[in-house]
Formats: sequence, structure tokens, C-alpha cells
Amino acid sequence: MRLSLNGDRLHYEGPEKAIERKLPAMRAHRDDLLECVKAVSGTLTDPDSRAPYLPWGQYLGAGGVQRFRANLVGCIERLADMEGWPDEHRDDVLARAIRGPLADLLPNLRHFNERLTEVTAEEAAREKIRMRSWRFDR
Repeated sequence: MRLSLNGDRLHYEGPEKAIERKLPAMRAHRDDLLECVKAVSGTLTDPDSRAPYLPWGQYLGAGGVQRFRANLVGCIERLADMEGWPDEHRDDVLARAIRGPLADLLPNLRHFNERLTEVTAEEAAREKIRMRSWRFDR
């Protein structure tokens, strides 16, 4: 069944049997259905299911962006220290990450978090090996 607005009236189309079965419930909840159809009017429609969808995610305020950027800067600086990046390289990566478009923020945060996790695990493994190795210089 497909619902749409015709002025202030609810218009529906679909198989007759489905309409007959659903019509009593639709009449009982007419105001809720009108509100719902109005809420999704103007949204994009999935070509397969013809269902409306919104192509954007949850609202992210300025404070959230600042927190994500601060987290990103922290990840990059820690990774740079662990890997021994030259100052110029670290500054260039930081400038690109901070000044980059908002659409790059979450992918960058994910990339640098994953890389930092890998480097931290590698360092922990090296430390374990170093601690368990026999030392012949004693």
C-alpha cells in the first residue's frame, strides 16, 4: 500500500483486498497517519521498496564536532610520537585533518584509531618478547 497527501486528505493506493483489511485501522488512526505522511513528504524514495528515507545521519552540533576533532588530534599526536614522525609530517597531517571537510572527520577518526590500536598492540607484543627473552649479559 502507498500513502500520500492530496491537500489535507490522505490518499492511498494498493491491492483492493489489502485496503479493505487495513481501512478500519487507517480510519481509526487517520490523524497519526496524516502526521507521519507529512513528516516524510519531500524525502528521497528508495527505488526498490518505494519507501521514504533520509540521506543524512543524526544531528551533530558544534560541540560534538569539537570533541571529535580533539579526539582526532590526540590520536594523530600519539601515533606520531609512537612511530617517530618528523615534526613537519605530523604538522601536515594535523593541518589536513583539522582543516578537512566535516565529511572526512569520522573516517579519519576511524583510520587513526585503528592505526593507533595496531601500533599499540605491536609495541605491547615487542615488550612482552623483550621481557621474556633470556639475557646472557648478566
